[in-house]
Amino acid sequence: MIINLAELSYKDKIDINTDIIFPQEYYESVGILSLDNIHVKGYISQNEVDEIVVKLEVSGIMYLPDSITLEKIPYNLDFSIDEVLDEMQNNQNTLDIMELLWQNIVLEVPIRYTKSDADNLKGNNWQVINEDEEKKDIDPRLQKLSEYNEGGE
Repeated sequence: MIINLAELSYKDKIDINTDIIFPQEYYESVGILSLDNIHVKGYISQNEVDEIVVKLEVSGIMYLPDSITLEKIPYNLDFSIDEVLDEMQNNQNTLDIMELLWQNIVLEVPIRYTKSDADNLKGNNWQVINEDEEKKDIDPRLQKLSEYNEGGE
């Protein structure tokens, strides 16, 4: 979405209130499965020293793979963008708001994300356990190693 910054010569601000759809090429490489209902509301203005000021509220749903099960789970987006563009960007007559939005959405992607009820997961010969749980059925081949751990505590 290209914004014509020349409008700021005769307007105080450029209002933005729109839904954005990102092509799949954007999010394939950053671990996002899909984006839905991305809504952007705010404005672009100019301050006293003719710098471009961008103030936006972004909301929507980002679908991420569960860190444990790889299941597709929703992650709510709700953040603000409050930026003053540098001189290099200011000398242009247009602003591609998609790039600015995308940079900020990528910053919102968590490193790991899982459902809260993922504590009791089990699989074939594996189980997710807490550190506080008792150690049960130690493999006899590793029994001697447990003695070293007990001596160091």
